[in-house]
Amino acid sequence: MKKPVKVILTIIAVVFCIGLIGTGVIFGIIMYNNNKYGNAEPIMSYDVTDISQYPTELYGIDVKHVDNGSFQGFHLIPENKLYKGIIVCYGGSEGSPFFEVAQQYAEEGYETLAVFMFGMKNQPKELVKVPLEQFEDVLDYINNNIEDGSPITVMAASKGAEYALNLAARYNEISNVILLAPVAYSFSGLSSGDTSSSSSWTWKDEEVPFVDIQKASGSVIFNKMIFPMITGAPVCFKDIYNAALEADNEKDNKLIPAQNVKANILMIVGEDDQMMNTYEMAKLIQSQNDNAVLHSYKNAGHIFSGDGVAIEFDMRIRLGGDIDGNRRASEECATVINDFLSSHHGK
Repeated sequence: MKKPVKVILTIIAVVFCIGLIGTGVIFGIIMYNNNKYGNAEPIMSYDVTDISQYPTELYGIDVKHVDNGSFQGFHLIPENKLYKGIIVCYGGSEGSPFFEVAQQYAEEGYETLAVFMFGMKNQPKELVKVPLEQFEDVLDYINNNIEDGSPITVMAASKGAEYALNLAARYNEISNVILLAPVAYSFSGLSSGDTSSSSSWTWKDEEVPFVDIQKASGSVIFNKMIFPMITGAPVCFKDIYNAALEADNEKDNKLIPAQNVKANILMIVGEDDQMMNTYEMAKLIQSQNDNAVLHSYKNAGHIFSGDGVAIEFDMRIRLGGDIDGNRRASEECATVINDFLSSHHGK
């Protein structure tokens, strides 16, 4: 009996040592990642749904809070309007109304709207099954409150770009669309930072066909999301989205019908985007629509800011690009967007 007991004790000791070593390795990785990525900043440092966070007075700009059905947001009217029409701005998965961008162009003489997609009064609380018809309340507001409401340009980023392209494929009232980090497919919704088993969007009370992110292989989800979250490393969502696309044999049916878009399309994308493969998706959109123009930037990521890593939903996320590449892209694309807007809005 002594020999089996000795063997069992030896096995227990080995397992304990392996566990101890493994714990030490993981603890070491966590310390390394905390040191390397400890300065990562949040994509948004405030509660984007808190209306009190937004300025009610801006020099040279009249700021109005809008409560018009599902259109919740802001109307920014420059005292000296220099350009025709209106720019409608949407943010990304963080749920912001892209207020800073709406303000930027209002300061340049454009009349703008900063619009929430979700999370506000008369809207879904999360980015799940958001009705595309919400845009009809925006159109209603434009028709009834803006004397010079045409052309309409929709400008949106990331998840907002997915929303905007879906809108432009269905509403011919949109004259131009500017997609920052464009998305070619409709994907799963996002619930409290996690993926949903439902579509992000609905149309005529039916879910828009979507690529289910949860269908990515378990190994990819573990290696690219779960293990990085455990060890404090940045999550790479690009590989997860790619794996979900590869696993979907009917992904062509989930493409946003860009061929139906009558508007002029401008796409701005970083070639090193690590959030989603927006560079390839932009080229896919371009292949579907002759009105689509693509401007891409090397060494630039999902957003043209920072060193490629940020915090969202309390996790570190790899966005891509480096400080110099993102800075150059930000500077260069500003000129591209300004030229596009001025050419289509006229003075």
